[in-house]
Formats: sequence, C-alpha cells, structure tokens
Amino acid sequence: MSPNIFNKQLKIIAGPCSIDENNVEDVMEIAEIKVKNSSGKNRPAIFGTRVVGLKSRTALSRDGKNMGIDFQVYKKNMEAFMAGQPVDRFKLLPSVKIAKQIIKKTKLLVASEIMDPLFQLPVFEKNLPREKVMVWNPAVSQLGWPIMNMAHFARKNRWMVGLKNPKWYGDEHLGQTTMEKTWIGLVHYTEMNQPGFEDKLVLIHRGVDVYNKGDYRNLPVHQAAQRVKKSTRAKLFFVPCKLMPPKLRDAIVSASVEAMKIKIDEENFLYDGILIEVGRSKTDTEQHVTVKELADLCQRLAEFRSLTPPN
Repeated sequence: MSPNIFNKQLKIIAGPCSIDENNVEDVMEIAEIKVKNSSGKNRPAIFGTRVVGLKSRTALSRDGKNMGIDFQVYKKNMEAFMAGQPVDRFKLLPSVKIAKQIIKKTKLLVASEIMDPLFQLPVFEKNLPREKVMVWNPAVSQLGWPIMNMAHFARKNRWMVGLKNPKWYGDEHLGQTTMEKTWIGLVHYTEMNQPGFEDKLVLIHRGVDVYNKGDYRNLPVHQAAQRVKKSTRAKLFFVPCKLMPPKLRDAIVSASVEAMKIKIDEENFLYDGILIEVGRSKTDTEQHVTVKELADLCQRLAEFRSLTPPN
C-alpha cells in the first residue's frame, strides 16, 4: 500500500460534543496539550478540535434546547432563503464565529458535524480559511446527495471530509456487509478518492448498534472498518466516545490506546486518527473525557505513535 495512505502519523481531533460560549476555554486548554517526542522535546499533541453548532436529534426541540447554538440563526437563514434572499447574505452562525477565533488563536483545524450542507457551508466558506476545516455527516444520515454537496465545498476549499459508518451492520453477502457497502458508496459520492485528496478523505468508525453488543453503546467492528479502508484507500479515524455507555466512560482512554495499536500488517496501523469528545458540553456530557484524561491519552499514544501537530 502507498505510504501516504498507511503511516505511523496519528491525528487527534478533540473537543466538546457541542460548542458554546461556556466551553471555549476547554478548547483553549486542549490546544495547549503537549507530549514529549522521541528526542525528549515537548511538542503540540492536538491536530484539531470539534466545533459543532447544530446537532442531529431523533426528535426536534422547537425551542432549540440541545439542538446547538446555531439552531435559531440557522432557522432564520433558511426562512430568509425561502423568501428569496441570496445565500451570500446569510447571517453568521455563532459556532462559525467561535471557530474563526479558535483557528486564529490556536492554529487548530476545526471539525464539525453538518446537518444541512447547503444552508451551513456557505457560511463556513465565507468565514473560515482553506485547509483548516473538516466536515462530516451524522451517522443517521447515509444519503449520498448531501454528501455530494458537502464534498463540493470541501474540494473548493481543500477541507477534510469525514464519513461516518451507518449505525446498522446488516447481512454479509460476498464478503461485504450492508454497512460496508453503504459506507463505500458514500466515498464515491465525494469524488475525493483520487490523487491529491488522499489526506482529505476520512472514514469515521463510530461502531454499530446491534443486538449482541454486550455492554457497548455501539459495537466496534474493526475488521469491517479495515476492509472499507483497504477498498477506498481513505484515512480511518476512530470515535471511542460513541462506543461506551456512561457506566463504561472510565474505559474510554484505555479503549482508545488499544485501538490505536491495531495493525493491518507489520508496518502499518489501522487507524490514522481519533475523534474524541472532551471537556464540558450541554449535550452528551456523560460520554466525554476530561482535558486531564486527554493529556494522559496523548502521552500514552506518543509512546508508540507520532502525533500530528496543527499545520
């Protein structure tokens, strides 16, 4: 396999489930985490942070509770568009304002889950720099057309695109489950599995919701993720916080370390990155690790992987 697809470099993207004015200081602490490299020198450990302003929820809260800080402005932009206002006059989303500040102060990449590419990403494109953004789909959305729209903005701005695996697993046919087939199909919609975009396309393994998952919230399926990685030649990130229910929260750090040790062969690791929820948040706090735990995780990972600093 090509060394720019499979390598020892590891990218850590860490931050709260959803961003707000109260947890920005957590992101600033996260940006300060350093680890000792092989020469004994301290270097930045964190590549990027989560800045999610609009959340996917099974049921809509019309008052905006737990829907993210962008919810009210997003609705106003959508209503204005329906009334004939052009996209370039959309109001600034609160999370994008925060993301802009974070990039300027920390140089971190900002990563965000995208619910509605055509109403969110024009605001991203207008306010955030090239090369400094990663966008991904919610696991409950596995349609190709929104992915195509999201990837269009990403290709223009050289952003990263993350593709979460479906929550289901499905039956296996000819050595491929329905989850794998759908995941691979989404890659084709991005039109990014081609030379020049090797570092921009990321598969995000967040486990599957199956009846025999035991104590897991979602069951990791590393072998299936490996098959998809080899088939698409995309990078592969791991999402430990989606696997553990609240009663297993204390196992997130150790589970992350063990996952990052998995190898495809003697030379190459399976995972190229971690997307982990850290600090305080108004949503899903029970699946977060603390900033202190993240610092410990980074140091443990640095013992056998080279951590990628901000670009």
